[in-house]
Amino acid sequence: MSEYYNVVPWFNSKEWLDVYENVYISKNKTEAHNLLLIWKARCPSLPSGIESTLTLLEVLIQDENNVSTMGSDQLLRLAYSSAIMRFVNHMLDTETAKGSSLYQAANRLGVPDWIIDLRHDTAHSNNLPSIELLREASHIGLDWLEKNYWLKYKECIADYQSGQKDIGTPDMNKMATFMNLCLSLSFCAHSRCKIKNLADIPDTSLVESIINDARDIFGDLIDFSNLKTVSIASLVNILNNHSKKLLKCKDAAINANKALLGEDSLFLSLDILNSLGGDIIQKRKLAPQYVQCFEVLLTCLHTYDILLDFILELIQVSNNVENGEQKCLLAALWVSEILVALEKCKRITARLKKTNLTEKESKKKLRLLYHHWFPNEKTSGLLLDVHKSVPAQLTNIEFLQPIISTYNPFLKYFIKDLLNLVEPLLPKVVTENICQLAKLISSPEKFPSASPKIYTVEDLQMADYDKHLDSIEQKEITSESNETMDVDVTHIAKTQMTAHGIWRLASGSHSWSSCPIGVLPWQQ
Repeated sequence: MSEYYNVVPWFNSKEWLDVYENVYISKNKTEAHNLLLIWKARCPSLPSGIESTLTLLEVLIQDENNVSTMGSDQLLRLAYSSAIMRFVNHMLDTETAKGSSLYQAANRLGVPDWIIDLRHDTAHSNNLPSIELLREASHIGLDWLEKNYWLKYKECIADYQSGQKDIGTPDMNKMATFMNLCLSLSFCAHSRCKIKNLADIPDTSLVESIINDARDIFGDLIDFSNLKTVSIASLVNILNNHSKKLLKCKDAAINANKALLGEDSLFLSLDILNSLGGDIIQKRKLAPQYVQCFEVLLTCLHTYDILLDFILELIQVSNNVENGEQKCLLAALWVSEILVALEKCKRITARLKKTNLTEKESKKKLRLLYHHWFPNEKTSGLLLDVHKSVPAQLTNIEFLQPIISTYNPFLKYFIKDLLNLVEPLLPKVVTENICQLAKLISSPEKFPSASPKIYTVEDLQMADYDKHLDSIEQKEITSESNETMDVDVTHIAKTQMTAHGIWRLASGSHSWSSCPIGVLPWQQ
C-alpha cells in the first residue's frame, strides 16, 4: 500500500455508509454494532469519531436489553459514565491540545457545557449522575457525532483501487489534520519545552492527538508502541520527507490557507498570542518565543512552495477591518517576520555563490554557517528552509506594485521588509519615500498639511467682493475725474483680500457646468 493512502478498517465505502445508515437512519443499532466490532478487530486503534460512536452505541444497546435491577442499574450507570468520559476526551482532545480548557473546547465545538459537568462528576464525585441524565447525554453525544463526524466525512469518503493513478486533490480534512500535526510538533519542538520524545509530553491528550493525526496522514509508517523511542525530531523529519504528495497537489495552497487562516485559526489565535506573545498593540513586535512555536509549520510551507500564497492571504487578512485591530496587526506582523526570514535565505544563497559550498549541504550545517557568517543576527529569530530561495515573485517590483499601491492601514509594518527582497534593490531614497507614504496612509494625523489655514464663509464673501473690485477697476478706465478715489478703494479692497484669503470667483466666460470633475475648463 502506498504510504500516501490510509489503511482503514472498513472493506469499502459502502460498508462505512452501511454503518452510518444503521445507526442514524434505519436505527438498526445491533447490525451497526456488529460491523463496528469487526472494524475494531481489524484495527484496534479506530478514528476518534468511530471509537466514540462504538462506545456510546454499546452502552445504549446494553441499556435497551437490560432487565432493571438495583445491581444492574449501578453497572449501567458506570458504563454510561465511562462512555461519556471517553466521548468527551476523544472528541475534544484536538482543542484541548491547543491550550483550551474543556469548557472552551466544548463551546467552540457545540458540545453542551452540562455534559462537561457530567464528565467531571463521573470522574471526581462520590455519587454517579442519575441514569436519566446519563441516557440523555449519550443520545446528545451520538447526535453530535452524526453532525461532526459521519456527515462531515460522508461526502468525501471514497475507495482506492491498487494501481490507479493519482485521484486528485486531497480533501480539506486531511489538510487540516496535517496542519494540526505541524502545529503540535512546532509547540513540542520549542526550546523552552525541553521535550525530546513523545513520552516527555506531560499532556496525555496532546500525545493522543499527535498519534491520531500521524496515523491519519502516514498510516502505519510510524511505530508508536514505545513512546520513548519516538522523538519529536524524527517526527518532524518524517513530516518533511513524506508530506510532498499532500503539499504538491493542485489546491494545496488553498486548502492550507483555509486550515490555517479560517474562523477557528490557531495561527492567528489571540488566546495563544496573549499567553506567549504579550501585548502586540503596544510593542508592535512578535515575541521570539511565540514565533518559534510556528517554525516547523512555516518551514514546511516554504519547502513545498506554498509560502507565497500564505503570505498573500495574510496580507488580505491584515487589510480586512472586520477582523478587528488586533487580528489585522497580528497578520501584518507575521508578514514582516516571514519576509525577514526570507531575506535571511536570500543572504545564504548569495553567500553560497561566493564560496565553494553547495546548497546540498545539510540544513544543520547551513544554519550554523549562517550564524557564523552573520554573527550580529539574533539566534532566536525565525529561520526557514535554508535550502530554498526567495519566491521569485517577491523579488519582482511589478508583482509587488499592487500590494504597495492598495490602501492598507497596516502596510507600514511590513512594507520595508517587502522592498528589501526586490532585485535589484531600489534606490534608498525611493524605499524611504514609499515607507513614508505607507506611514502617512496608516496615521495621517501625524503628518499635518503644510498650511494651517482653514477657509471660512468670510473668505467666500471676500471672494464675492473681488467681483465688485473688477467693476471698480473698469470704472477707473472710463472715469478719469474719479481716478484718485478709485485707486484708494482698489488699494483698500486688495489689502482686505490679502488679509482674509486667496479665493477668487471664476470668470463667467467659461462653461463650468460642462466641465468634468477634476478638469479645468481651459484644460479640455
